[in-house]
Amino acid sequence: MTPSSLLVLQDAVYVLSLLTLLIALVVYLLMETQHRRQLARDARRLILASKLVAHGDDATLEALWGRSSRLDREIIEEILMDEARSGEVISAGVLTRSLIAVGIYERWIKQLKAGRVSQRVRAALKLGYFYDLAGVQALASAAGDPSPQVQMAVALSLGRLAQARGLPGLIRLAHCPPKMIPDFTLAAALAACAHECPDQLMELLQAPQARTRMVGAWAISEVANASVLPRLLVAARDPDAEVRAKVARALGRIDVQESIDELLHMARDPIWFVRIRALDALGRLRASAGAAVALASLQDEVREVRYRAAFALRQTLGMTSQVVAEVLATGSGLSFDSMISEWDRAGYLWNLAAGLSTGDWPRFLDSRDTLQALIASGVTRVLVHLVNAYPDLKIRLRLLRLLLASADPKVRTGLAALLSRPGLDRRLAVAIKKALPDVPTAGLAGA
Repeated sequence: MTPSSLLVLQDAVYVLSLLTLLIALVVYLLMETQHRRQLARDARRLILASKLVAHGDDATLEALWGRSSRLDREIIEEILMDEARSGEVISAGVLTRSLIAVGIYERWIKQLKAGRVSQRVRAALKLGYFYDLAGVQALASAAGDPSPQVQMAVALSLGRLAQARGLPGLIRLAHCPPKMIPDFTLAAALAACAHECPDQLMELLQAPQARTRMVGAWAISEVANASVLPRLLVAARDPDAEVRAKVARALGRIDVQESIDELLHMARDPIWFVRIRALDALGRLRASAGAAVALASLQDEVREVRYRAAFALRQTLGMTSQVVAEVLATGSGLSFDSMISEWDRAGYLWNLAAGLSTGDWPRFLDSRDTLQALIASGVTRVLVHLVNAYPDLKIRLRLLRLLLASADPKVRTGLAALLSRPGLDRRLAVAIKKALPDVPTAGLAGA
């Protein structure tokens, strides 16, 4: 490389270094300026908040608002919204009356109707914290706004206000093509507004778009009552599986025979998640008529359906030795495993073991016989765990005797593994070693 080239390279490095330092300085100054502005804003917010909260009357708010700059007015609006959220000092009703009296509320409505997009969004969000009929109507009308951002703000605010008068706007949004509003958000807003009048959502179930029908059914599933049952029975045969699943959830809120009959049919739906929803609804209704379909569904090819069938079976028939015998009689290992997983989650095995130490002789016999049937069916791992973990030593010893009576090699392996567990009671260790004399005695060292 020639000396002239080295000089050019050296100059370039100097220039780049200088530019780097200059950029770093500019960034620092910008950050420092922003920090100072934020500190000044926070200080101003504290001052304004102290005045508003200390007095809390229309005159104070009107005086502050009248002499405030644009920035101070934004801060005042934020303070009022925070107060409406918390309700710790001033109630939302008092704040709304003050906003209307001062003219701030009307200003938001005007911004929502004719402001720029950013102003319309902020106005829609602010109106969602203060209830007044004029504001609800303005929000409902703004559902037709061409801006997706405004539509999202409208949906959030109407859902927060939870007023039936906001339903027309939300229904209008439900008919729009999906843009920015998630289905869950829209369904939640619809349900909040239709809590007392779910029948007003029925038109959504007849929409040509599957997405609209699904959102409508989702909302109805949160608020359904007997008044919407006839339309739900029709929607239960909807060609879209998502709609049928949501309808099944809605039917689970209506404890009448017609609802149960339809759920029994839906529990055999060709789509697996529809079957799940139907079985879950039957379980929540504790419908005894659902026991047979739940027992049959324990053999479903989809694991999640089997688990929900076990839940429905537990809710309808309870957790008894008779049910255990019925499931064992099916000869299906998948059915039995699904049932035991659900019942163990509900504490069944723990309570069953407790029956080994009760003064109630019939309960003792039932617990003993059921445990023997479970051991014979291969339910050993969790029972071996109970031998080590159950707080009552007498129950642990009795459960151990039942396990030792089994010829299952898995039981032998599981119990032998307990000998290496630290903290194992010595009486248990001696009993295991006596029954399994060929187990190495080294395991007793930690007993």
